[in-house]
Amino acid sequence: MAFHLWWQRQDGIGGHIFLLNDQMAALRDELVAQGMVCGDEGGRGIPLAKLQVPRNQFVSPIELEEALEVATPEPSTLADERLWQGFLGFLEGAAGHGGLRIKP
Repeated sequence: MAFHLWWQRQDGIGGHIFLLNDQMAALRDELVAQGMVCGDEGGRGIPLAKLQVPRNQFVSPIELEEALEVATPEPSTLADERLWQGFLGFLEGAAGHGGLRIKP
């Protein structure tokens, strides 16, 4: 399985990435390490459940903005710094384009 992530509103240039399960797992671990996610009970950031299984999910701009407030450009668990920085840029774009759609 793979994860397809789309900006809610497309701009014709960017707004879509394709991640294999191992890439998404590594990014998810980094999001957790940086405190960018919250549990099912709520809180600030992206609900972790939305990132665990590739199914139709929506991450709101507010959830993205809350997550990005605590993010740092240097990864703490992810070995691929370029992947992390690219992902952060993608999340910033999603926050400015109506949110993030996650699809299988």
